[in-house]
Amino acid sequence: IALIKGMSLNDLIDGFGTGLKGVVLASVILMLAVIIGSISKQIGGGLYLVSLLAEQLPYWLVPLTLQLITMIIAFSTGTSWGTYAIAFPLAMPLAWEISQVQGLANPELYLMVCFATVLNGSIYGDQCSPISDTTVLSAMTTGCDLMDHVKSQIVPASLAAAMAAILWTALVYFFV
Repeated sequence: IALIKGMSLNDLIDGFGTGLKGVVLASVILMLAVIIGSISKQIGGGLYLVSLLAEQLPYWLVPLTLQLITMIIAFSTGTSWGTYAIAFPLAMPLAWEISQVQGLANPELYLMVCFATVLNGSIYGDQCSPISDTTVLSAMTTGCDLMDHVKSQIVPASLAAAMAAILWTALVYFFV
């Protein structure tokens, strides 16, 4: 279609190559995240974490802890999907074991909240990370300086993350 509309073959090939570069980088990040998750699963990282924390960590603190950990991971790696691959295999067994060991009345609600906090933290870190592909692309397409864009995202995202953390903790404390 681009050729029919008058684009030169050279520009088309250059655009195709540029597009592939972006896809390859995202694919490599996701592949590495899946590998890290797989290695953690094979060496028993989740089981070790569960056995270490299940009896010592108060149930109401787990959602906040999961949110903070995933915020740090996603901000450091620049990927929410990669953070999901790392965090979910560890977070969900931990949340289930804590709900069973500490005898929570509503473990399903507790698991849903823990699941949501992993999503919250991952999206926050990805949204605010200067190395995130979506942050870089947003800055580039709007013509904004990357760090100005990051600074503009941190304040409202941090406010939303803080409110979410308070509300998730209150929900778990009072209703689980």
